Amino acid sequence: MPLFKNLIAEELENKKDKFSIELSPEIVKEYRKSVSEVFSNFSKKEIEEEIEDVRYPGAIPTDEFDEAEKFGITFERSLNWQSHEAVNNWAKDQLKGLVTIGADGSQIDPVKEFEKPIGLVQVVWIANKHSINGDYEENAKTVVLTPDDLFFENPNSGYIQVDDQEVPLTRFETEMEVLRDQIEEYSEEKPAPVVFYDGSLILSFIQMFDQKAQKRYSDALARLLAASQYHRVPVVGYVSGSKATELGGMIKNLDILDTDKKVRDYQLLRGILENWGSRTPLFYAHRDKTQKRLKTTYKDIEFDFSDKILLSYLKTGSGEQIDRIELPEWIYKEGKIDDVMSVVRAETAVGRGYPEILQAVDTDAVLSNRDREEFMRICQEFSEEKDIDLSWNNKALSKKRRRR
Repeated sequence: MPLFKNLIAEELENKKDKFSIELSPEIVKEYRKSVSEVFSNFSKKEIEEEIEDVRYPGAIPTDEFDEAEKFGITFERSLNWQSHEAVNNWAKDQLKGLVTIGADGSQIDPVKEFEKPIGLVQVVWIANKHSINGDYEENAKTVVLTPDDLFFENPNSGYIQVDDQEVPLTRFETEMEVLRDQIEEYSEEKPAPVVFYDGSLILSFIQMFDQKAQKRYSDALARLLAASQYHRVPVVGYVSGSKATELGGMIKNLDILDTDKKVRDYQLLRGILENWGSRTPLFYAHRDKTQKRLKTTYKDIEFDFSDKILLSYLKTGSGEQIDRIELPEWIYKEGKIDDVMSVVRAETAVGRGYPEILQAVDTDAVLSNRDREEFMRICQEFSEEKDIDLSWNNKALSKKRRRR
């Protein structure tokens, strides 16, 4: 059956009001005015005192808040740039001889064309050495999920079902493991590598899962952060076009606005981060209870990152886009924040608004529909060779024949 485009267009038109979720311009304007008020009239200590009784206040300032001359910290180097060539030359100079590492995963969800489901996770990593010869290393790790991994007994019904969350969870664990392995592999490099993760270091989304799944997600991230701190290899969580609300939440909790609405941080910061490369001061993220799970043991040392994730907003894209940078506290405490931010800026300069290392791994990690068909063929051949029962689901086989 074809896609009925006219019916979809009609339905969208009928429900257009349901998409109007942005705050009124007046409320956003009031929030923006409040940024200047907070920066001028509050110190770090005064903000902490005002929100100390709020369980999850959104954000809490670091000492940078008091040290900064204004809320948008200007990146002076970019003020005189007249062309992208000037940006590129600066970026290449910053990255020369430095290793940047990125990893990204893709997945094939449980193949239900077979009577017994099979899934696949593939994570690609790249270590770019930024040498004159253009040296870089690239490899991948694959994980095949068997029926034993994917089947579970529903405690409510007693039925055996396919766990649709197992593949993305395994993908996340594998991404974290691969990045951790690369930290250990390149930990002796001088200067220290910078590791990029395409996503947030705050796992709010895991609240929808059961306790076991939440623990697996949190443990995987905590082990990566622990390896970062132990080996002194910075890890950066890069969130492009973030819709988070921590800064807006902090301002709302100061009770200086006559509204119960919460503005998104990117709306708040438009016009405040002016030139390319400018950023906000660093803040501690205090979003929700999932951060309390970021505890682990690494190399027989206990680590607790529950209140040690920092955030900053950075302007490196075109137009109004403002991206979010997250990193562990130790980078700031050891005076490495300026160096790491320079690497982030340089990667986004080469990538024209998005870190080049993340673009590279994303391109190579993607699994297409053709890859899915090839995976099914490999599994079928393997099952026949090893005399394993992996027969086709009759309904799926019927569909496949009809669509040829």
